[in-house]
Amino acid sequence: MKIKILFFSILVIVFSCCKSKRPEPNYYKNLFTQKILTKLEYNEHMDSLGLKYKNSRKKEATIQVHFYQLIYSKDSIIQPFKYDIRVGNEYIIRAESFEKIGLKISPRKLLTIDGDSIQIGGKQKKPTLINLWFVQCSGCVAEIPALNKIKEKYAGKVNFIAMTFENKNEVMKFLKRKEFNFKHIANADQFIGYIGSKPYPENIFINRDGYIQNIEGGLSEGIDFNNTKYFESIIDKLLTTDLSSRIS
Repeated sequence: MKIKILFFSILVIVFSCCKSKRPEPNYYKNLFTQKILTKLEYNEHMDSLGLKYKNSRKKEATIQVHFYQLIYSKDSIIQPFKYDIRVGNEYIIRAESFEKIGLKISPRKLLTIDGDSIQIGGKQKKPTLINLWFVQCSGCVAEIPALNKIKEKYAGKVNFIAMTFENKNEVMKFLKRKEFNFKHIANADQFIGYIGSKPYPENIFINRDGYIQNIEGGLSEGIDFNNTKYFESIIDKLLTTDLSSRIS
């Protein structure tokens, strides 16, 4: 059984837009316990979590670390963090509560940047994946190639929608230099507030009956994008569950 430890940043928008080099922290703050750790203690803590879940289950375990905005205190730079621990497809610990899982979305008509009207929520022929993102979010941009591959695999079976609070011009300029094959909705502040939680990027899986089934953070940054198979398993379950519920 393998243990994967992934690192993923959840930063406030102002911090994400800053282009200066990020300073190296000398302390870490566990936001679950509020305990301040040295770098050595932090590494030992993460190693101990890895060993604990590697030895306790037969399924593959994944630990995804979330770093938040740095805290500056006198001569110290403190890195707050939380983490998700998932064994197989089951979360043991989550960094955020994601209380909107189970929310029934009332049907809304929204316009894409191409001027097309699309429905979100309510009864649908297909399940929907909504990606919440913005141009200056490095984690958002890093996961786009993996999202494109998922979209390609499930083309025709799932509605793929990318949604941002940014304006149409910003999105269109971005799409000229980088391929992102979802349908795009800009200026969506109000609707994002309705369905979204705290982190960016955020991926929201909605079943055919308009209920939020899963909420996930971003695909891990890096070459292999370790969460891709997990995202696909969520979609497979949505497709299978929706189909079986209509047959029964």
